[in-house]
Amino acid sequence: MKILQAVFNFLYEIILGCSHQHLTRPFTLQKETYKVCLDCGKQIYYSAVTMRPLTVREVHRLNASRAGEVRVMPTPGTAAPTLVPARARKTNAA
Repeated sequence: MKILQAVFNFLYEIILGCSHQHLTRPFTLQKETYKVCLDCGKQIYYSAVTMRPLTVREVHRLNASRAGEVRVMPTPGTAAPTLVPARARKTNAA
């Protein structure tokens, strides 16, 4: 019976992944608050303000804000636009 249960658990992990039932308490390191799954080690980002896990959209917004604003601007002499970080843009560009 234990072998059957082990096979079932193995297939469950492959098909559905970790269910993240065994989590640490939320903690903050280097201005990031998250919980960690003790089974698989995945970091689940957490909001210290609302005290709930962040959605995928909120995590993407958080990562984008840390990286800085990126705009698509055409460069002279090329047909294809290139990415220019907001910090590198000149304010007096026409």
